[in-house]
Amino acid sequence: MPPTSSQHDPDPPERISSLLSEFFDRRRNGEDLTVDRFVAEHPEASDELRPYLAGLRLADGVCTRGPAGSGPVPTHGGALPAVEGYELLEEIGRGGMGVVYRARQQSTGSIVALKVLLGGPFASEAVRKRFHRETELAARLNHPGIVRILETGEFAGQPYYAMEYVRGVRLDQYLPVLRLDTRATLEVFARICDAVEYAHGQGIVHRDLKPANVLVDEQGDPHILDFGLAKAVAHAEAQEALSTQVSLPGQVLGTLFYLSPEQAAGEMDQIDARTDVYALGVMLFQALTGALPFDTAGPPSRILQRIICEVPIRPSSLADHVDADLEAIVLKSLEKSKAQRYQLAAELGEDIHRYLSGRRVLARRPGFITTLGRRLYRHRMAAAVVAALLLAGAGGLLVRAYWSERRLARARQEALAIQQGLESQAPRQYFGAAAALFDRYPSLPEAALVQARALYAKDQQGYAGIAFLDDVLARAPSRWDCRMLLSECCWSAGDAQRARLLQEQAERHVPDTAEAWYLRSFATLDRKKALACAAAAVDRQPGHVLAWERLARLHLELGDLDYALRDADKLMALGQDAGRWTLFKGVVFIRQGSAQKAIEAFAQIGSDVNLAHAYRRAKQYEQAVKCYDRLVAEAANAPAAIWHLYQRATPLWILGRPAEALADYEQVRTLLGAPWYSDARRYLILRELGRADEADEVLRAALRDAKHDWLRHIFRALAGEITPEQLVADALSRDSREQLCEAYYYAGEIRLLQGRADEARQYFEHCVQTGVSFDPDASLGTPMNEYELAQWRLETLFGSSAPTSQP
Repeated sequence: MPPTSSQHDPDPPERISSLLSEFFDRRRNGEDLTVDRFVAEHPEASDELRPYLAGLRLADGVCTRGPAGSGPVPTHGGALPAVEGYELLEEIGRGGMGVVYRARQQSTGSIVALKVLLGGPFASEAVRKRFHRETELAARLNHPGIVRILETGEFAGQPYYAMEYVRGVRLDQYLPVLRLDTRATLEVFARICDAVEYAHGQGIVHRDLKPANVLVDEQGDPHILDFGLAKAVAHAEAQEALSTQVSLPGQVLGTLFYLSPEQAAGEMDQIDARTDVYALGVMLFQALTGALPFDTAGPPSRILQRIICEVPIRPSSLADHVDADLEAIVLKSLEKSKAQRYQLAAELGEDIHRYLSGRRVLARRPGFITTLGRRLYRHRMAAAVVAALLLAGAGGLLVRAYWSERRLARARQEALAIQQGLESQAPRQYFGAAAALFDRYPSLPEAALVQARALYAKDQQGYAGIAFLDDVLARAPSRWDCRMLLSECCWSAGDAQRARLLQEQAERHVPDTAEAWYLRSFATLDRKKALACAAAAVDRQPGHVLAWERLARLHLELGDLDYALRDADKLMALGQDAGRWTLFKGVVFIRQGSAQKAIEAFAQIGSDVNLAHAYRRAKQYEQAVKCYDRLVAEAANAPAAIWHLYQRATPLWILGRPAEALADYEQVRTLLGAPWYSDARRYLILRELGRADEADEVLRAALRDAKHDWLRHIFRALAGEITPEQLVADALSRDSREQLCEAYYYAGEIRLLQGRADEARQYFEHCVQTGVSFDPDASLGTPMNEYELAQWRLETLFGSSAPTSQP
C-alpha cells in the first residue's frame, strides 16, 4: 500500500520562519538571490532549512512541472540539447511527456520556459499528437492567470513550445510558508476560479487541477499551468458540457487525490467543467484545513472508492476558522452529484466574493420556498396539479413530504453501507462517514447507531462509543435501540451488571415489527446476531428491501453463500437494480469456487474488472490478460490505470511472460511515484531473469524511498537485513491475516532464491493455508496476488497446491 499523507508539513520554527521571510523579502526587493547562495550565507541553519529547500527552489524560478509532479528535476549530466533560436540554461522540470528548460530566447533576450517533447524524434506518433494537442489548447488561452504559450516549433524532428517563465512557488507551498490568513487564501482562490472559468469559456477543461499545477508569483498572483490533460470540445453559446478523457502518461498518486467522483468511477462521458469545480473544492479544503477531505490511507483502489462513495470530512471539524458559510461553499464544491455542485467555476468564485464581502452565500441550504420553486419549474406539468393542491391547503405538505421521503431513503441506504463497512476488516475508513451522516440526520435511528459503532471501534476500551450512547439516551430515553447497543458495549467492556440491566430495559420496549428487527440488526456487535435480526425483519415484512440487502451482505461475509444468492434474487424480484445484484451474484459465485458462473454473470453486465478476476479464479489467464488490456487502454495513463497494470502483471508472470509483467510493474512505479508491492515483484522477476545488478538497484531505491512500515519490512527481508522468520513473526505480531499471507509468500520467494526449496515450499503452503484468497483492502472478488502466486509456485515447482504441513 503506498505511503500517503493528508497533512501539510508542520509550521517552521520561529528562527527558520524568520529566515524564510528574509529570503522572500530580499527577492521582492529585486535582489538576484539564489537558493544555494542564501543557504551558504546561513551554514549554521542549513540542516533546519533543508525541509524547505524544495519550496525555495521553486521560488528560485520553476515555471512549470511535468505531470509526474515530483518537483524540479536537477539538470542531468551531459550537454543540454540544442534548439534553434534558444539558449538552454538549465533543466527545471521533467514529466511523463516533456522536459522543461529555463532558456533565453535569442531574438528578444527574454527568459522563457521551453518545453521539449520527451523522446524527441523517437517519440511515438500518439505521444507526438498529445504533445501537439497540449500546445494547441494552451495557445488558445490568453489570461493573466494562465501561463501563456509564446511560440511553438520543431527543431531536428523535436517539437517544442516556449511559454512564460513564472518566478513562483506551488500553491500548496506558498500558502503555508507565507502563513496567509483565511481572507488572503480565499482571494487567491477567487482569482484561480476566474482563470478556470476563462478556460471553460474557451471550450477547454483542465482535468488535472491540483496545487502542483498552480504557481503563485512574487506578487501573490496565481498562474495555472500544465494543460497536458486538457481537452477541447465544441464551444456553444449555451455553455455545453465539456467532455474529457484522461490520456496523458506520467500521472502520479498525488493527482488521484484531486479526482472527481466521475473521474474516479471511470465515467469519461460524464466529465465536464464541474469536474474542475470539484478539484477546486479539494484544493480549497486542503488550503483551509491542511488536510484532504477523505482518508488517503490504503491502495489506489480504496482511495478511488472513498472518492466515489464516502461523504467528505466537514472542514469545520479540522479548522476552527471555517465557519458555517465557508464550510457550505467547500462542501457544495465537493458534492458527489455534479448537479448539486456549483455548475461553473465562476459561481464558486462569486460565492467566495460574497463570503468575503459579508453577503449571504448561495451555497447555504435554500429555504423551503426556494426549493419548492425550483422543483415546480423543473416539473411544469406536475406544477399545475401541485398548484391546485396548494390552493386547497394541502399541497405544500405533500410536496415537502415527498422530497423528505426521498432524502430519508438515501440516508438510510447510506447508513446501511456505512454499517457494512464498520463490520468489515477495515472499519477505520468509515469513521468520518458515520460522523457526517449523524451530523446531517441526527434524528435518523440508524445514524446514531452507526456513529456509536464507529466511536466504539476507535479505541480499544470502547469508552467513546459508550459515552456517546449515554448522551443520546439522556436526551431520548425511549431509544430502546441505543439502549440495546449500549448493553452490548458494556458487556464487551466488562460491565456485565449494567449490560444485563440495559438489556432488560430494552427488551421491555422493543416492538415486534419488521422495522424494529431491522434496527436491531444495527444495535449489536455480533454479525451472526445481526443476521438473525435481519431475517426476522423479512419474515415479518417480505418486501423490506433494506432488510434483504442487510441479509445479502451478511450472508456473504459470514460465508452463507447459497443464502446470499437467494437474497440477491429476491432483491431483483423486488425491482432493485439488476446490474448491481448480478454483480453481487458474480462475487458470490467466485467465493463458491464457481468461476464459470461468475464469468457468465460479469459478462452479462460487461464488468471487465470483475470478469478479469473471475478468469483468474478459473485459471484462464490469457482471457484475464485480454480483459486487463481493455481496461488499461480505456484508462490510458490515468491514476485508475495503476491498479489494472498491477493486476495484469500477475497473470502475465504466471503465463511465463516475465518481461511483460516486469514492464507493467515498472509502469506502476512510474505512475505511482512511490515504492509499492510492485517493486518487490520487480526485484523477484529481475533476479529470475538473471539481471541481479538491476534487481539490487530496484531494491536499494525501494528501501531508500519507502515510507510505509510494512512495505519496508518486506524490502528489508528481500535485501537480507532481516530473516524470513523475522518477517513472519512481525506479521503475526500485527494480527493481520492479509500481512501474514504476504509474509509467507515473500519468505518463500527468499528461500527459493537461496536454493532452499523445501523451506520455500513450506512457506508457500503456509501462505495458501491463511485462506486470504481475496484482497481485504480492495473490492469484493479482487484476488490476493500473493495467495495466487504462492499457489502457482506450488503447482509449477512442486506439482501440487495442496498443503502438506500445518503452519
